[in-house]
Order: sequence, then structure tokens, then C-alpha cells
Amino acid sequence: MKLNSDIDFKRFNSDTVWSFIEEAKKVSDGTLVDGSAENMRLLDQCRSYWDALSDFRTRRKRARMYYRGDQWGEIIEDPDFQGRYITEKQYIQRQGKVPLKQNQIRQIGKNLIGQYRSNPSKPMVVARARENASSTEMMTNALRYTHQLNGTEELDVRCFEEYFLSGAAIQKISYDYWRERNMEDVKMANVNPNRVFFNTDIEDPRHTDLRIIGEVMDVPIEEILGAFAKSKKDEDKIRGWYAIAGSKDVRDYIVDHYGLSPTTLDNLKFYVPDDPTKCRLFEIWVLRSGWRTYVHDYLDASYGISDISTKELDAENERRIKAGISHGMPQEKIPLIEYKRKYESYWYAKYLTPTGQVLWEGESPYAHEEHPYILHLYPLIDGEVWGFVEDIIDQQRYINRLIIMMDFIMSASAKGVLMIPEDAIPDGHTPESFAANWVKFNGVIVYKPSKSGHVPEQVTSNSTVAGISEALALQMRLIQEISGVHSAIQGMTPKSGTPSSLYAQEAQNATLNTLDLMETFTSFKQRRDNKIIKLITQYYNEPRYLAISGKSYDEDAKMFDPSKIVDVDHEVVLTQSADTPTFRNLIDQTLMTLLQGQMIDLEMFLEHTTIPFADKLLESVRKRREQMAAGQQGEIDPEMIAQSQAGADPEAMAMLNQMMPQLRGQAA
Repeated sequence: MKLNSDIDFKRFNSDTVWSFIEEAKKVSDGTLVDGSAENMRLLDQCRSYWDALSDFRTRRKRARMYYRGDQWGEIIEDPDFQGRYITEKQYIQRQGKVPLKQNQIRQIGKNLIGQYRSNPSKPMVVARARENASSTEMMTNALRYTHQLNGTEELDVRCFEEYFLSGAAIQKISYDYWRERNMEDVKMANVNPNRVFFNTDIEDPRHTDLRIIGEVMDVPIEEILGAFAKSKKDEDKIRGWYAIAGSKDVRDYIVDHYGLSPTTLDNLKFYVPDDPTKCRLFEIWVLRSGWRTYVHDYLDASYGISDISTKELDAENERRIKAGISHGMPQEKIPLIEYKRKYESYWYAKYLTPTGQVLWEGESPYAHEEHPYILHLYPLIDGEVWGFVEDIIDQQRYINRLIIMMDFIMSASAKGVLMIPEDAIPDGHTPESFAANWVKFNGVIVYKPSKSGHVPEQVTSNSTVAGISEALALQMRLIQEISGVHSAIQGMTPKSGTPSSLYAQEAQNATLNTLDLMETFTSFKQRRDNKIIKLITQYYNEPRYLAISGKSYDEDAKMFDPSKIVDVDHEVVLTQSADTPTFRNLIDQTLMTLLQGQMIDLEMFLEHTTIPFADKLLESVRKRREQMAAGQQGEIDPEMIAQSQAGADPEAMAMLNQMMPQLRGQAA
């Protein structure tokens, strides 16, 4: 904040109203800065935190491999060559066998995703003060608009999948440029845990002890120029910092690594990108502390943080007093500067190149005064994080081991082996022709009995070792009990004679095993939406129409008016969605009861019901009402009009009530 010394005291009077200007923030002017030792120390600190997360990344990779189906990729010492290491898959293949697997982890994961999708939730904004409740529907509409804009439903499902896989859910919320919409708006993105670093000594499950967080990004040079270059001079400077990314050899570079695979992320290096056509960029947010001066200048009603010393502020006030008195103003009418010193913490951001050059730095520009990341680590007991999948890897390994063991036994057992005494083979036959006639349909073999009296014999043996099937069944049951995803919640056919009420109760009880996982992810989304509300309040400075699907909003709420939310404190709660078939059926049945009791009319029923043709029918009803109001009733039966105004036609009501089960099925 700068001091305003150009004061025209002649225009001051007791009735002067000072306009309120935008809150000033202590941010840099975006000037590019060459590398420094301080920035290199910061990068080295971030690298240390990133290296400290290597064990977490290794365990996440192992869980992903088992979830994907690569369940024989563990490294073991080669039994035949001491000091040599191979994978379990290579060892099995070397023995001439196929490394079979029965991927139960993936099925359990799909069931969890199905549970999440079948219980959707929608955010609802509430105001802390009752008198501000009128703005809540507008803010709810704005929040859901940003969700539809970003496709949050799919983003959250993939984030939830990452959450039960590794125990880490990470998203990034920013206000950025949308190329396809040619405008700036709220932007959400999932962040890969392999690219994130933060102080690893956190213990608070609310993550209030987070002091540093950042991301390793690989982006094309064009995106960096579009974000940070303000002139041709800036472009040349940035291209000089990333000279290799623009060279001809790199432009002709042919990608030789595996596509659509995790190879690049599994082998990520901190300073150097694997793809030379990309530029390595570091986004770093650090929690700083220090003495800050909050300045309120009554001259222009500005309020913000200033780096001007208190001596300079006092000198400016003295100068204003002298100038005001010289112009004949009473001293109490002279606009002075009030300030307050306060020691506090604040988030500071830096965008750095691998060699320490600064593309941008400054204090958090967001109204929530935090970093843009939403991080949730589970369960964070004594600082330890692990995913849901890790709990069932051992059972999965034992299931695969039993299946391989059964395959080995069956391949080594006799399966209808034909044993022929040598002297029992008839003249003119070879062992091969004799065996071919043996298995031939309606085949006949004529031979003279041997002197020994031995006849051909076909030998079979029991290929299943006692106990393996029972052990396999035990492990299949254990993996369900440990994961908490039982057969009832998987929709498996119950045993004969199982009462439906008992089966429903078993399914309900099974959801308790995954309730903690679901609820903690819900709290993660709630913290995310609270940050989005802050961004909406900060950046939606002009009225705008919110293009959101659905009909459960007032027309006034579809137009966002920033003047209605000045100094209004909002918070977000997540509610059960009405998009499931069960809730739609409940809503339709409740509306039908109200309609039959004539507590609502047909128009109100059609406005809120979910039957497929409600919108079209509502339009017809409103058109008929307009014709009635204009005196253009035509051949409409007055008795029918009276019935529709009072409630509904009894015959139509009976027909609609009869059709409701079918209509609800179509809506579902």
C-alpha cells in the first residue's frame, strides 16, 4: 500500500463520503527474478521433503500394482543364482507355468466406487446469520455451477479411487483461464501424489500443522510463457532459462517410453523432467511469519497491509495535519492514517525454475489467505498414512499362491494316462495307432491276449490335494471380512432359506465397515467447497448468469449478484442428493399425497416432480392458464378449469396414481 500525498483539502467538508477501493495486498509486481542462493536452498528443502515421501510413493505403487492386477511383480532373490534378483512372475514362468491370479482387490475397489456413486451428495450453502438466508440459494447455485463446469462428479470419483488406494486425496482449486470458454473462472484439478511434497512431520488429521506444500510440474514452454510473460523481453528471458526445451533436437524428439503407463511417474526425478520437450516448474507455498502493519487510510477508505515503516506513517500524518490546518480545516476533520502492528503467519508462493529463477512470487492472492491445495491424509495415526488396499494385499497374495499350487498339482498329476503292455500291441500296430484307436468313437481294437495276461489300463488320479480348496475358501472369506465388503453388499445371491429382512440387515451392517472411509472423504470435499465459496465471493465481481441444469432453483438464484453477499459469511454442508431412485420415488410419492389432499395444485406438483414428461406438461398447463387470463379459453370445459384450479381432476388423479410406479421406474 502506498501513501496518498496528493490531498486537495479545499474540497473536504463534514459530509464527504470516501469511496471504498479494492483491498490491497502485499504481492510482487510479477517481475522475473534471476536465481539466488535463497531460492536454491528452498528447492533443496523441497527436494528433501519429496525424498522423505519415497516410502509412501513405493507403498502406493505396490498397492496400485495389486489393484491393477500386476500381482506377481514382487522382487525376490533367485533361488538358482545367489545374489541375483528376479520378479515372482519371472520365477514362475521359468518353470514353464503361467502366473495365474484371481484379482479380488479390483472387485472390492469397484464395489467401493459403486457405493460412493450410489450415495451422491450435493453441496448446500448456509449463512451463519438468519437474516442472510436469502443469499444462500444463489450461492448454492453458484457453487454447483462451478461443479458442473469442472465435471467435479468424475473428478471426485477418481480422487476417491486414489484415496482408498494410497490414503491421500489431493486436489487443487484456483481461479484460472479457461481456453475453451475464453474466460476466467474457478478451476479444479486432481493432483498426482507422486508430484506433491510437503513437510512430513504433520500429525494433525486436520492438517493445521502444514508449513510447506508444493508440486513438481512438467508443462510445455508455451504454457509458461502464457502464464508469466508480460512482454517480448519476458519471453526472451524465460526462453533463455529453458533453452533446451526450445532447441531443434528436442522438437524432433520421438517419445520412446511406454504410453498410457505409469512408467514416467514411477521414475520421476526432482530436478529434471523425463520428457525433454517439457519444462520443469516448481510451485511452492510456504507459511511465513512476521510483523505486519495493517493500514487504514481515511483519505480514500483503503485498507490493507503495508510495508511502510511506522515512522513514515507518523510523518505522513503530521504533514496532513499541518496542511489541513493551513487550509482552515478543524484538526478532527483531517483524514489521517490509522495503523496497527501485528505478528502473524501468512502463506507465500513462489514459482521457480530448476535453477532457482523466479517466474512469480508473492503473498497468497486468495481471500481465504491459504494455499490452493486441498490435502487429506488417511488415517494419519502417528503421522503414518496408508490406503485401504494395503490391508488386503496379504490375503490376495495367499489366494494367488493357492491357485498356483493347485495348477502345479494338476499339471503334475496323471490325467487318463494309457498304459499298454508291450506284448499286448497287435501286429501291424504302433503305440501311436493303438492309442488313436483307443480314443476313437466306436473304435474297435482286435488283439491276441499276451502271455503275461496284462491288458491295457488307463490311469487317472485325484488332482486336488486335500485342504487346498478349504484354504482357498478361508482366504476368500478373510479378504471379505478384513475389507468389510461382504457378500451381501456385493449383491451376491444369499443362501437358500435366508430371510429377505436378514439379508437387508446384513447389507446395511456391511456399510458400517466403510463408513469411516466415506465420511472422511466427505469432510475433504466440504473443505474444498469452502475454499471455492471464498473464490466465488472474491472473483465474481459482476452479475453473471449461472448456466446450471435442473429446475429446482428460483429464477432469481440463477443470476449471481455480488451485491447480495457483501459481508455475508457462508459455510458449506454436504447433503444427501435427491438424484437416487429411492429419493426420487419418495419425493414423487409425497407430492402425490399432497396433490390428492389438494394441499398443492397441479402446477406445483409438476414443478417439483421427477416424472419424465413433467416439464412438457407444465408448459401446457401454464399456456392454458395464460389463455384463460387473456379471455381466450376457446372450448375448454369450465368445470375442468375449476377442478384444475382447486387441485386436480379426480379421474386424472386416479389414472396418474395408477401410473406412478411405472413413471418412477422410467425416472430412475
